Amino acid sequence: MQLEAGDGVRIETSGAYVGRFTLARERVAGTGTKGIEFVFETAEGQVARGLRLWLTKASGERIEFSHARLSALMTCLNLKQIDTTMDTIEAWDREQGGRVAMQAEVFPALMNQPIGVVLRREEREWEGQPQVSMDMVEFFDPADRCTAGEIISGNRAGRALERVLQNLRDRVAPPTLPNDNGFSSPPPARQATPAASYAPPAASAPPPSAASFEDGDIPF
Repeated sequence: MQLEAGDGVRIETSGAYVGRFTLARERVAGTGTKGIEFVFETAEGQVARGLRLWLTKASGERIEFSHARLSALMTCLNLKQIDTTMDTIEAWDREQGGRVAMQAEVFPALMNQPIGVVLRREEREWEGQPQVSMDMVEFFDPADRCTAGEIISGNRAGRALERVLQNLRDRVAPPTLPNDNGFSSPPPARQATPAASYAPPAASAPPPSAASFEDGDIPF
């Protein structure tokens, strides 16, 4: 059984973190958009849940921005391809109000490997209540703090990460409003992964940052 991270301190501050993804599972939004949901945990026990990359629309159209971000992650993990496998996971269930065992498609190659992640704090109002979430802005190799672009170029100077951190700012999103499908319609949505397997382009640069939203926030 794959377990989520424990009840560690929730990450709510923008910055660069080193740890591992304790869970990477396929996620399908109510709109039919497919992606990967991650749980990240640092060595100190800090935890960020609900980190998502939305990769494929219900129509089958690729979301290129997110595929570029996934490619950056795979580059930092030295992966050429990722595949899913069915496994029993322990994950939070909103309806039952606790962790439960469930079957899910997981990406073993993305899990339990050392990885550096730049997380950005996002604040917004959800149904009249303030909410805080974290968004994955950049990935880096924790061994030398080099980003995917530096790894691909061969110039592993480790300077790109500092530039990312210098420009990192918390994001305050405008309030979301329900649309006629019962979901909220926020600003630009986030992205997701493919279902069974994925192989990135030979050389793709790391993407810019994007906002993090719940399943129902995906307007496509």
